[in-house]
Amino acid sequence: MASAVFAFLPVPPKKTPPPCHTLTQHQLSEAMTLSEPCYAVSGSVTVSGSITVEPGVHLVFGQGTTLYMENGGSLTAVGTAEKPIIFEGKDHTPGFWEGLNFQTNSSKNQLSYVTVADAGTKGGDSAAVVVSIGARLGIDHTTVRNAEGVGLTVLQRGILGKFEQNRFEATGTPLRVKAADLVMIDPATTFANNKKNYVLVYFNECEVEDEASWRALAVPYHFGCSARIGSHVTVEPGAKFEFEENDGLDVTENGSLTAEGTAEKPIVFTGADQTPGYWRGIYFESKSAKNVIRHASITYAGQSSQITGGVCVGVRANANVSASEIAYSADAGIRLLQNATINQDAETSNRLHDNKANVKRED
Repeated sequence: MASAVFAFLPVPPKKTPPPCHTLTQHQLSEAMTLSEPCYAVSGSVTVSGSITVEPGVHLVFGQGTTLYMENGGSLTAVGTAEKPIIFEGKDHTPGFWEGLNFQTNSSKNQLSYVTVADAGTKGGDSAAVVVSIGARLGIDHTTVRNAEGVGLTVLQRGILGKFEQNRFEATGTPLRVKAADLVMIDPATTFANNKKNYVLVYFNECEVEDEASWRALAVPYHFGCSARIGSHVTVEPGAKFEFEENDGLDVTENGSLTAEGTAEKPIVFTGADQTPGYWRGIYFESKSAKNVIRHASITYAGQSSQITGGVCVGVRANANVSASEIAYSADAGIRLLQNATINQDAETSNRLHDNKANVKRED
């Protein structure tokens, strides 16, 4: 009887992760390059020097920790696709640490090929990445994930110097920005498994003073403010907008809005709640020939308690509205104030239905 032969292969030894070097407040007060594989930050620290993080570096943060860039400090974290830089919590629980808070307007503030994970607690202005009042940040090819609250927030006078091909995954709200920041958000940015899967437009600064293009994203723009358009804004086909109660779009005397979709890719303007009159609608105050709405869907606007409509053309203002659906207005689908002008076929070329009045003229 042949005897069995057993071959015992050697078990490879377990890889021991590299030790984490502790970063202190004193170290981050001066110019420094982080090149070791791993660094640990156990408590909130302030960066007042110029800090550079090399590709492939991990930074591990203790509970409740924030990394503040202030007092002339800056953070330049530029990784590569093969060697991303990782900022993460010691524990992989959503909101385990507070996140990165940029409080300086240094052009050196940059996140490129970075992952920010496990940060962003709920409440106030907190987020996994905060661009504070008057601060600046360029961010590209960066993933923000596992945030309890907001992924990225941009506060008043905060500036996005660059925003390209980022990813927001498993956050409470991926983005909370100002209306002026919308021009920076690119369609290559991706969103996955977020509790509120939209771009939140909020804060006191809800004005657009520079020419802008609002592009079609994979998620809606969700307005928690009434945006005042004081320049020319173009909306790309397929873009979608949701508005909170009493909010809307106001195209001022110096502004204009061109929202031309296609039959295959209409532009959608609707209420966050599907109730007639939930939001105010689109109000044109300007005489611009660039005020054009075509192949759009405007629903659940036109509050009956105000002078509004799905589309409202103000005194001596002008708009061209065609090939669009305007429906479920608590007041008028299209409302024209004194001496307002609109295309002659506005009533017949649009699909007006389920409004209190399809067209209302105030002469």
